[in-house]
Amino acid sequence: MTKNTDKLSKFSQVLSQLRKERGISQKKAATDLGISQALLSHYEKGIRECGLDFVIRCSNYYNVTTDFLLGVSDNRNGASSIFDDDDEYRSLATLSQAAKQLLDTAVSVSSGGTAQQFVYDYYMLSLYRGALTLAKTGAIPKELFKIDYTVARDLASAAIAVEDAKFALIEDRSRSGSDNTGYTATAQLIEQAETFIMENYIID
Repeated sequence: MTKNTDKLSKFSQVLSQLRKERGISQKKAATDLGISQALLSHYEKGIRECGLDFVIRCSNYYNVTTDFLLGVSDNRNGASSIFDDDDEYRSLATLSQAAKQLLDTAVSVSSGGTAQQFVYDYYMLSLYRGALTLAKTGAIPKELFKIDYTVARDLASAAIAVEDAKFALIEDRSRSGSDNTGYTATAQLIEQAETFIMENYIID
C-alpha cells in the first residue's frame, strides 16, 4: 500500500512540476488535457488516482515518457544517454573540458574586437541550436523560445554557417608551434565526432 501511495505522490509531483515548467495555468493544462480544472487539481495534489489513458495523454502533452511521469525513470525522453559519467570517453566532463579548451584557443587567436565577437556569436548560436534540440525532446521547456522551433532551427543553422565562414577570415595561427599536449579532451571530442560522422554519414 505504501509503494502505491509513493508512486501516486511521485506522479502528482511530476505532473505539477511539468505544468509549472511550461509556465501554464492549471486551467489551461486541464482544458488541453480534456478534464476539469478541479480534477487536475486533485491529480496534482495526489487526492485522486488517474487512469492509464490520462497518463498517456500527459506523456504526449508534456513530451516525456510515462516512466518519467510515474517516477520510475529520471530520463525524460527514454533515449539511452550517450553521456555516461562512468565512461570517461563519453563523459560530460570531457565535453566541458573540450568546450573550454576550444573557447580559450579561439579567444587566444583572436586579436580582440570584431574577431572576439565572432567567437562569442559562433558558440552562442551553437549552444542555442543544441538547446532547440533539447526542447524538442522535452528536456527543457519549449516556452523558453519565442521563435517557432522549426523556424528557429533553420535560422540558427544558417547563422552558424555564416559565422563559420567568418572564422575563416581570422588569421591562421596554427603554425605558432603551440604545445598540443594539453588538448586531450579536445582530441577525444574530435575523435568521437569524426567516428560519428564516418559511421552515420559517409557511405563507402
